[in-house]
Amino acid sequence: MLKKIISIAVIVCGGFCFLSAEVRLPAILDDHMVLQRNSTVRLWGWSAPSEQFTIQTSWDNHTYEVKADRNAKWETSIATPEAGGPFEIKINASNTITLSDILIGEVWICSGQSNMEWSSVNGFDNAEKEVAEANYPEIRLFQIPKTTSLYPQENVDASWEVCTPEAFRDFSAVAYFFGRTLQEELKVPIGLIQAAWGGTAAETWTPKSVIEEEPLFGNWDEVLSTTDWWPRDPGVTYNAMIYPVSNLRIAGAIWYQGESNTANPLVYGKLFPAMIQSWRTAWGYPFPFYYVQIAPFRYGTPFSGALVREAQMHSMKVLNTGMVVVSDIGNINDIHPGNKQDVGKRLANWALARTYGKQGFYPSGPIYKDYQVEGSQIRIHFDFADDGLITSEGEPSHFEIAGEDRFFFPAKAEIDGSSVLVSSDFVPRPVAVRYAFRNTANPNLFNAHNLPASSFRTDDWPILAREVNFNITYQLAADAYLVSLNADDDVESIKYSTNGLSPGLFGLDYTQPFYIDSNCEIKAVAVTPEGASDLISEKVVNLNKATFKDIRYHEAYHENMSAGGEQALVDGEFGSEVLNDGRWQGFLGNNMEVIIDMGERVPINRIQINALKNQAARAFLPNKVTYEISNDGDRFVEVYREPIFHAREDGVEIRSYDFNLRNERKTRFIRISAENMKVCPPWHSRAGDPTWMVFDEIVIE
Repeated sequence: MLKKIISIAVIVCGGFCFLSAEVRLPAILDDHMVLQRNSTVRLWGWSAPSEQFTIQTSWDNHTYEVKADRNAKWETSIATPEAGGPFEIKINASNTITLSDILIGEVWICSGQSNMEWSSVNGFDNAEKEVAEANYPEIRLFQIPKTTSLYPQENVDASWEVCTPEAFRDFSAVAYFFGRTLQEELKVPIGLIQAAWGGTAAETWTPKSVIEEEPLFGNWDEVLSTTDWWPRDPGVTYNAMIYPVSNLRIAGAIWYQGESNTANPLVYGKLFPAMIQSWRTAWGYPFPFYYVQIAPFRYGTPFSGALVREAQMHSMKVLNTGMVVVSDIGNINDIHPGNKQDVGKRLANWALARTYGKQGFYPSGPIYKDYQVEGSQIRIHFDFADDGLITSEGEPSHFEIAGEDRFFFPAKAEIDGSSVLVSSDFVPRPVAVRYAFRNTANPNLFNAHNLPASSFRTDDWPILAREVNFNITYQLAADAYLVSLNADDDVESIKYSTNGLSPGLFGLDYTQPFYIDSNCEIKAVAVTPEGASDLISEKVVNLNKATFKDIRYHEAYHENMSAGGEQALVDGEFGSEVLNDGRWQGFLGNNMEVIIDMGERVPINRIQINALKNQAARAFLPNKVTYEISNDGDRFVEVYREPIFHAREDGVEIRSYDFNLRNERKTRFIRISAENMKVCPPWHSRAGDPTWMVFDEIVIE
């Protein structure tokens, strides 16, 4: 009897709790939201099981009858009018909910990795001015926080905000410039949903079931790098950041990602279209999907960036997609180019031209279509080139051509209307052409609308990227430099040249180390059983008395800025004004002290080293730089000292510490020391953090 009473009490209590349950909405349905115009739009949420209530829309005063299901979920569809607002939606249930300041317009989801996430907090061109002017009450922003889940989620922790300078400050710059262009041209409200996470690969944005169903995707765990900064498991960002808003009607999606898939570029060609399809399946219709092709950059693996760009170009075959090329506004030394404005505008061009049918907006630069062999030339045809082709300067650059031997040579390219004729004196019977098919290629071919052509290749040959390593040492007895070449175990032979010409046609067979005694450009190519490497390894040798001499470090350089290792300061290669160009060797929070052994006493009259100053990146000039000379390596005599006063300065500077001895001196050992200021000063945004000192090359004459 007691058990029965308890059971009845539970049922009554449970019924009472259900009856008093309030109607709840997901975060995406809230004040200030934008709903897709001229559409049937879903509203959904939670309540008591089987609860009945009404929803009223102020734009037409229509009342919708709604009933929740047994699982305490409800969903209904409402009709939206032409763009306008602000409007209200009133839910009359056991509780009353009034959604206010609702606009009707165009809604886009904006996703990808860091170049989509990038905001004014990170910095971009003219960021301060753009933020100050970001007052657009008809643009609304919804920023989904970086979250993961092993299973699809129903809600996110975010809210709609009116676009103000403060709201835009931490929002995606690319998405904002896309939305601003749409709003200015369409004159309708724009809703932007940001779901982006720097460093994420496409696998995380694709449902796990899609990854598991395709054998080609099965090795994701082996190729995606492990890190503490972003997730890497399939589907986890899709589950937490995409699926929860997939009930909301959208106009389309924009996407900027691919850099993190350079580790598996051959998979990306099938993975990316599969990801697009999985999103369209979740929404239930093939909405427009416009994306950015990754820019040229110094990726560590040869051709990895070019192969991802190729996969992205081929993905244009997917229905209702479009690709933006940014090779002209990228930065090979910075994976986050500063020009976010033109990226957003070019994405908007696709939407304006294709989604909205607006005249005067051209969506794309030239895209490779097909080719035909014409004697000793190959003619390349393009889509999106009906009005002709142009170059930014000079003749078309970065074209290569090959015969059946698969050795590619720099080619002469000539524009002929909307096609390009490609040829080379070294390839009388051509079979293949490549354009800008390198990680860092910065080409110059455009269409008449000043939009750049995508990189491409006409062949589908397997890419062989076998690097030839150069080891150069000074040989005192010969007073010359001994060059050794080596490559991977599967390399059968190496061909090389020292005059800058192609090693494939003009090279010698490498059989043993050889000497050089003057400035030269060494090129080498590895040959495997499958054929010659597509990668030509190059080494430019600019000699001075310090070049490739023995160098010893008293304090270690930082492993994240090694510039190639212990010969970096004497390898004859100078750095640019870009801190991460691979030429600067860095010392983080500690001093620099090196001793160069000339091998014997030699006459010198000049010592020089360069340092880079970029205070925004914590790269400060040394407190002082000192030069000392010695005949025995123990007793040193100081010949130069230069202290510096650290002023607060913007911009980048390469400071040369150049010292000319009054009289030529003979010496064997030269010690170069630099004192680090240790930590960032109080005025710096990273005050107290360790400072960098960075150097590129030691010159002794």
